[in-house]
Amino acid sequence: MTCFDDETFDVVLNMGPLYHLTEEGKRYQCFTESLRVLKKGGLLVAAYIPRLYLNQMIAMSDIKYLDMEFLNQIKDTGILKHEDPKCFWTDTYYSSYEDMEELFRKHAIKTVKHFAQDGLLPMLKKKADQWNDEQFKIWCDYHCSVCEEKSIIGMSNHVVIVGRK
Repeated sequence: MTCFDDETFDVVLNMGPLYHLTEEGKRYQCFTESLRVLKKGGLLVAAYIPRLYLNQMIAMSDIKYLDMEFLNQIKDTGILKHEDPKCFWTDTYYSSYEDMEELFRKHAIKTVKHFAQDGLLPMLKKKADQWNDEQFKIWCDYHCSVCEEKSIIGMSNHVVIVGRK
């Protein structure tokens, strides 16, 4: 983002880079560059995928990935690369609630919101497809009431953290 001056934007959306950069140095560079172009008092909105969600998704979707070495690799490092024998997607980095809170704290960013974007819905997708509009609205209202609960955050496919510079 070198084409932008320091403190150009009121809001910076970082909705994917943090989970597609597997090298810590590149994630750090991405994060600090987002902060560089963010005005003082501005909002940084970042998305990530929790490590623990991935392993439950693996267990639900394809038994061939249910391998202790592979599950521990994700749990311990959060890193999956396309050359990994069990890679099912692309180069990705999976984080955690604590890691993201620490990243924001380390850069003096005050967390404003930290919530599960998807919550439990990915696990309920077969049922959710059968819901009528009223039932779906009930679920959405429920989700909004619990989406900041840490246990729900850890089980969500995507998580959003919003901080003020």
